Amino acid sequence: MTLSQERAAIRAGVSSSRVSSLKRDLNSLETSRRRTQELNTLERKGQRPATRGRGVWNEPAKTGIGGGIASPLVELDANQRAWWPNGLASTDGLIVLPAIKTLKLQDANGEPVEVQLADVSAVTP
Repeated sequence: MTLSQERAAIRAGVSSSRVSSLKRDLNSLETSRRRTQELNTLERKGQRPATRGRGVWNEPAKTGIGGGIASPLVELDANQRAWWPNGLASTDGLIVLPAIKTLKLQDANGEPVEVQLADVSAVTP
């Protein structure tokens, strides 16, 4: 028997002994045996008679903190608008359109709302 055949025989013997003892070794690591449990049986749909439910309504606490802006927003006076001094120039520079800086509006609750818009002359296309 050559050395390579001897090594192959040793390898085959070791692997066969490992396979036969693997399940036994794994089971020996488990400390408690597994218990089989039965699943709970569920009631069939519609088998339980109808009952009257009861609930208690609790009014949500009023914190007094605003919840945002109520629409619609209405501009009451167009003369309150503020304008950017440079405006929005056309690409050839011949026409300069006015650009709104600030809008003063009123929401549906009567609260003032101020919208501040960016300077369009600083925006590069």
